[in-house]
Amino acid sequence: MNYRQLGTSGLKVSEICLGAWINFGDRIDDSETFEVLDGAIDEGIDFFDTADVYAGGRAEEVMGRWMKGKARRTLTVATKARGRMWAGVNGEGLSRTHLIDACNDSLRRLQTDYIDLYQVHWPDAETPLEETMRTLDDLVKQGKVRYIGCSNFGGELIGEAARISENHNLNRFVSSQPYYNMLGRSVEESDVPCCVKEGLGLIPYSPLAQGLLSEKYLEGSIPAGSRGVGNRQIDENLRKHLPTIQALGKFAHARDLTLSQLALAWLLHQPAMTAPIIGATRPEQVRENVKASGVKLSPEELGEIRGILNLKTTA
Repeated sequence: MNYRQLGTSGLKVSEICLGAWINFGDRIDDSETFEVLDGAIDEGIDFFDTADVYAGGRAEEVMGRWMKGKARRTLTVATKARGRMWAGVNGEGLSRTHLIDACNDSLRRLQTDYIDLYQVHWPDAETPLEETMRTLDDLVKQGKVRYIGCSNFGGELIGEAARISENHNLNRFVSSQPYYNMLGRSVEESDVPCCVKEGLGLIPYSPLAQGLLSEKYLEGSIPAGSRGVGNRQIDENLRKHLPTIQALGKFAHARDLTLSQLALAWLLHQPAMTAPIIGATRPEQVRENVKASGVKLSPEELGEIRGILNLKTTA
């Protein structure tokens, strides 16, 4: 496993992050989740991402139970706040009121004294961004949070947040968590250049495009038992992108890589990239995907991939 700095911060993390979305606290039980998390540690992953809204708080609770007895300072734990977590007008959003209570709740569920990376999950148009940034700065100064980041923020908001932090001497975002993969590249237009300019590290979610960039869809059908069954969006995207997916699979296999390894390795060659966030329900999925760490793609290979992708193709 290779390690990278999170943006221009001093924090170093594994260049593959394990995420809790969909799986932890929902699709798999505690014992299965612990196996996946232990498998990640065995492979050198020390960076874990969750959110308060995942499984209604249960994903954080599972992480908290798993961390008991672990060497906490060797783990980098990221979580997020913004979504509705309790009744009432302040039960969601990025106001001072919501963020302070949401942070305290996450600390309790995670059974930890601090959150390594606290992220705002998506924008809140009803709350001034300066209020949000000042609140996050206070949480850092209180020792509850060590670094702050954003998720699903566009380039304009990332730039605005950076100017607020600069003008008021507040802690800055060090990371951005967008949807980004070989089939979904809209962030390359403004978000990525802004992250490069402002020193944010990218930790993209859905790097395998909800599994489309994996071996199981190469035949063009949705396997029984997969999360694609009955999922209209996955079915439509599979039909739309199948020629590209199969061409990428052929490219990967010619280099003794699986399609998912290629998809992750390609992301690791993109500007401002720190760590794609993978999901897993079994330890063997983790073991396969971490092999993307350290894969080197030449400029010629990256050019061939660009030709396969076609810049106009997005998921």
